[in-house]
Amino acid sequence: MWLGETAFVIQMKERAKPTDDPETEKRWFKDAVRRKAVSQIKDSLRFLKEHEAISIANGRGKRYHVRGRDLRHIEKIILYAAGPSLPDECRRTQYHDSETAGFIHIFERNDYSLVVKTLAVPEEIRRYLEYRQKALLALTEAKVAVVEADVLAAYLSDEALPSPSSHKALDRLVDDAEQSDLSPIMNRLADHIQKPDDSADYSRILLEFAKLPRSAWRAAKQRLDLSIEAAKGGRFERPYRFYFPATDCSFMFSPFPPGRPTTGPEGELARSTGLQSLTAAAKYMSEAGRGIGVLVSKDGEFLHLDWCLIAEPWERDPEFDALLALNNPFRDVREQRMDGYYFVNE
Repeated sequence: MWLGETAFVIQMKERAKPTDDPETEKRWFKDAVRRKAVSQIKDSLRFLKEHEAISIANGRGKRYHVRGRDLRHIEKIILYAAGPSLPDECRRTQYHDSETAGFIHIFERNDYSLVVKTLAVPEEIRRYLEYRQKALLALTEAKVAVVEADVLAAYLSDEALPSPSSHKALDRLVDDAEQSDLSPIMNRLADHIQKPDDSADYSRILLEFAKLPRSAWRAAKQRLDLSIEAAKGGRFERPYRFYFPATDCSFMFSPFPPGRPTTGPEGELARSTGLQSLTAAAKYMSEAGRGIGVLVSKDGEFLHLDWCLIAEPWERDPEFDALLALNNPFRDVREQRMDGYYFVNE
C-alpha cells in the first residue's frame, strides 16, 4: 500500500485447515508466519531497492511509479489468521526483528482489525506503528507483557509506554466518527475535480488528506459541514480555512454565494473561478506550498462539491497583498492544538 512518502508492505497468512493439535498449529505458525512471511517481506524490500521504479496502476487506470528512494517510511506488517488450537506462546508473538529487514510487525487478524477500525486514518496508523515498535522493544527489555489493546489504548491516551491495564481506557473511548469521517465524500472525489485536464489531481488531493492525523480530519469535516449547511440554507457565510504546517498544505472550504446561478456555462464558470480564487488566496495567506479548496453550491435539491488543488512554490506578491488588504474574504485564524481522540471521564 503506497501513500506518497509512506509504504505499507503487508503479508497475510491464513490457516486453511486448522487441526486440534497445538503442536501442528505451532509448526504452521513457525513456517508460514515466522519464516515464509518474513522472507516475502524481505523480497518486497529487495524489489524496491533493486528497481529504479515500479510501475503500478490504480482502479481508474492511472499509472504511477513507486521509487524506493522516495519513501521516508516503510512499515512492514505480517497479518495471520490461525485456528483456535494455536498455542498462546505463538499468539503472544507481536514482532520479528530482522538483521536485514529491520522491525516487522506481527498481528493476529482481529487485533489488526481493531487497530484499523479505531484509528481509521492512514497517518494515524503509520504513527501507531511507529509508537508500537518503540513500545514493544522497550517492554521486551523490561520483560513486561501486554496485549494489542493495551498498546492501542496507550497510544490514544498519549502514554509513554503501555501497561497491562492500559486497555481499560478503550471502554471510555468516544466514537465520534460522524464528526471526523471524510471517507463517504472522498470516495466520490474523482468525479468533482475542477481541472479535468489534470487527471492526477484527485489522487494528489487524497494523498494530502492521507498525510493528516485524525484531528485535522475533524477540522476539515467541521468546516465542510458548515459550508454544506450554509449552502443548503441559502445563507451567505465567509469561507473557512486552516493550515497544517507539518505537510505545508492549506485547506479552504466555502459555500457558494446564494442567489447566483450554479449551472449552465455561466454558473460553471462562476463556480470554477470562485473556487480557484479562494483556494489561491487561502494558500497565499498561509504561505503554503500546496492548497486544497472545496466549494459547495446548491442546484435545486442537489449539492455540488467542487474540489481543486494548487501546488506551486509560495512567493511574496505585493499586488496580492494589496488586494487582500482591501478585500480579505476570510475570518481571522489562530494557532490551535486539537486532540485526535476523546475519552469519557471516569
